[in-house]
Amino acid sequence: METMTRVFLRALLVVALASVAANSSHAQEDAPVPVTSPTPAAEPALYVYKVAHDHRIGKGEGELRITETGIEYRGASEDEARHNDVWRDGDIKRLEISKTNLRVVTYEGTRIPLIPRNTPKIREGKSVRLGTEREHEFRLIEGEITPEVVRTLLARFKRPIATSVLPNEDEESGKLVFEIPVSHRRRGGGAPGTLRVYEDYVAFNAEQEGHSRYWRYEDIRDIGNLGRYKFEIATYEGQFGTDGRSYIFDLKRPMTSREYDQLWAKIYEREQTPRLRRAQPGEGRRGAAPQHRKTKHEDEDHQ
Repeated sequence: METMTRVFLRALLVVALASVAANSSHAQEDAPVPVTSPTPAAEPALYVYKVAHDHRIGKGEGELRITETGIEYRGASEDEARHNDVWRDGDIKRLEISKTNLRVVTYEGTRIPLIPRNTPKIREGKSVRLGTEREHEFRLIEGEITPEVVRTLLARFKRPIATSVLPNEDEESGKLVFEIPVSHRRRGGGAPGTLRVYEDYVAFNAEQEGHSRYWRYEDIRDIGNLGRYKFEIATYEGQFGTDGRSYIFDLKRPMTSREYDQLWAKIYEREQTPRLRRAQPGEGRRGAAPQHRKTKHEDEDHQ
C-alpha cells in the first residue's frame, strides 16, 4: 500500500512539472520580442586624455574627449560611469585651461549632497541643485594640453577662456605692437614677466610656468592706469553679474600715452557704443572712461 502511494505521488509531481513547463513555453512564445535601439556611434575625438575627475566628495578616473562639437567625459569604472556627461559647445559657459588641468563651467546648478551615497539602506543618496553654473574639474594623468588644443578651442568658443597655455598664433594676428616688463600681483607674491600687446590679443608671458595668460580683445572688459607704475586689465573671466576678474600689474617702466592709446583703440573700437578715453598721467582730461568698479577678485590680486 505504501509503495502504491509513493508511485501515485511521483506521477502527480511529474504531471505538475510538465504542465508548468508547457505554460512557460507558451508564455515565452507569446511575449513580444524586445526591440533595442542601436547605440549611436561615438563622435570622433580630436584629442583624448586620461584624467582624474574631482568630485565634491572623492574623485574618480576616466577619459576626457574633445570632439568637433563639444567635450565628453567617460568614467573608467561602473561607479564612475555615473558621472558620464556630454557638453556641447553651446552648453559651456567658461573654460579654464592649464597644461595639466581643464575646468569646464556649464549652465547648470551645482549638486549639493544632502544624503551621501551608500548610506545604510540608501544606495543612491539625495542631492539638490543650487546656483546657475557648475564646475567640472579634470586633472590630466597623462600628457598635457598643447598650444594646438588651445587654438582649436579658441576658434570655437566665443565666451571667455582663461588659459595659461599660450597658443602659437599666425604671423598677422601675432604681430607685436608693444611690450612692457611687468610683475603680476597675486596671492603668495608677484609673478615677473612681460606684458605683450599684439594685433589681435594680449598676452602675459610669465617667467614661471603656469602663470602666463592670454586674452582676446573681446574677453577684456576694461583697462586702466592705477598710477604711473600700475596697470589693470579687467576681464570677463569668472563673471558673475557684472563682475569679472582683474589682473593688476606693476609696470617696470611707465606705459606711454601712445601705447595706451593703441591698446585702448583695439579694445573699445570693437564695440558698438564708443567709450570716452581715460585721461593719462600728465595730460589734460580729454575724457574719462566709466569709473572702475572693484571686482570680487581684485582683493586677491592686491595681496
